[in-house]
This record gives sequence, C-alpha cells and structure tokens, in this order.
Amino acid sequence: MDKLRAMKFFCRAVEAKSFASAAHDLDIAPSALSKVMSALEADLRFTLFNRSTRRLSLTEAGSRYYERCRRLLVEMEEAESVARAGAVQPTGTLRVGVHPVFRNSLIRELGDFLASNPEVNIETTLTNSPAALLEQGLDVVLLIGKLADSDFIGRQLGTTALVTCAAPAYLDRQGRPRHPRDVAEHRAIVPGRRDESLSVRWTFARGKEREVVAVRPILIARDGIGLVDAALGGVGITRIYDLAANRHLASGRLETILPAWSCGREPIYAVFPSRRNVPAKVRVFLDFVSAFVGTVAQAAR
Repeated sequence: MDKLRAMKFFCRAVEAKSFASAAHDLDIAPSALSKVMSALEADLRFTLFNRSTRRLSLTEAGSRYYERCRRLLVEMEEAESVARAGAVQPTGTLRVGVHPVFRNSLIRELGDFLASNPEVNIETTLTNSPAALLEQGLDVVLLIGKLADSDFIGRQLGTTALVTCAAPAYLDRQGRPRHPRDVAEHRAIVPGRRDESLSVRWTFARGKEREVVAVRPILIARDGIGLVDAALGGVGITRIYDLAANRHLASGRLETILPAWSCGREPIYAVFPSRRNVPAKVRVFLDFVSAFVGTVAQAAR
C-alpha cells in the first residue's frame, strides 16, 4: 500500500466530510477510496471512521491520526517549496476561521495581503471555536474572548473594546441616554447563538462605579452578523467591538453612547494546531492580522 497516498486520501475524506465528495475531488471512484481507507485501517490496526452514523465522523483515534497526518502533509509541502525555490515561500490555500466581527473589518483589507503574497489564496468561514481547526480542516482561527485550555496554540494579537452605539437618527428620535440605567428604556440589538444564553445584561464601569443593565432585545442576530447593519438602519442600540464600529463612528454614521463609561475589552487570539513548523502562509498571515489589530487599536485612542 502507498501509505502517503492513503494519508492524502484520508485527509481529503475528512475535510470533504463524505467519501463521495472526496472521491469526486480526487477523481477516483468512491469504491476505490473506500478500499484505500479499509486498507489503511487494516495497516494501522485501529478504526478511523464511525460507520454507524449517517454523517462521516472520526473516531477518537481517527481525529488524532488526522491531526498528525495533516501536519506531516503540510511539512512535506513546505519541504518541496524549499527544494524548488531555496526558501520557504507562502503558497497554497489558507483556510481561516474568523469571528463574525472580522467579516467586514478584516476581510475588507485582505486585498493588500493577497497582493503581497500572490501564491496564496484564502478560504474563510465564520466561527469562534478552536475546535473548527480539526472539524473543518482550518489552518488558523481568529477568535475573540478567553481561550479555553486546549491542545491548540494561541497567540494573542491584541484586544478589542466593546462600544455601545446607535445611529444618530435613532437617538434623535428616542433620546440619548444620560446614565446606563437609561439604556434599559431603549430597543436593543443583541447577538446570541441558539445554544447560548442571550447577552441581555450589559455592564458599564466608570472609575469605581459599576452598573449592570438588563436590556430589552428588539432584534437578535443568531449568527452574530447584522449588528452593525441594524444599528446603521436605526433599529436600536447595540454593543459591538471597536474593530467593527470605528469606521462608522469616525464617519458619524454611528454615535457612541455614554462615552465616559467603559464596556470592557476582550483579547483577540489566533489559534493554530502546533507551534512547531507553522506553515509560511500562516506565519505571514499572523503578521498581517497583528498589524491590522494594532492599527485599529491606535485609531481608537
């Protein structure tokens, strides 16, 4: 058995999430792919896939094997680049998971990154979970918030501040809060996944003062997308990260509410599978994102 070929087929099946899709990508018959996987499992002497489920899923041993295989294949790809060009160059598809706040703010700036790295192309997906590195075959995840203990490597790129804001036209109609307690009388635009509780208690701090306000949601963005658009449209008051808010605050399309009160800051992390042998495409992307976060933070001062 060609072990390297089998490993490549295995990784493709995991990332495609079905034998049929993987076989199509590899231009082979699904039956041929199935035979290769069976031979690989026989050689390894453990089961890679749970075959009792309708959806292709990995066993615990299969997940560990996939992580190692993927790292090995990436290292081989870079070794070939070294042999061809004499140096590791950023090449190939960079698969990035991004927190929804980056949907417009960072993605709008990717033209500069791609122009500087012409051999790289990017695929993005919305997520704030490090588990997506394995579940979706991603190279790096940009997340906001505390990083839970895991087997992955997290590099803090900076922080982002929460900003409470609304469209000036909305505030002209409904009035401008003079104290955090006044926010409770306004319509709120909040994020909230279905498997999480809604963020309807907003904390404001000023020196030693601290106010926790229960807000009244008028619009819930279940995927975290649309908070800015809804606020710009005058739907109500929202609380968003400065990464997404600063451009609209600078243009006057959004207005900060209670600027003397702090709403807190959250860390921004880049999470990737291993500190060793980080692919060149990931390294240059991390440098780019770190510079972007620094520019946003400087503009917010």
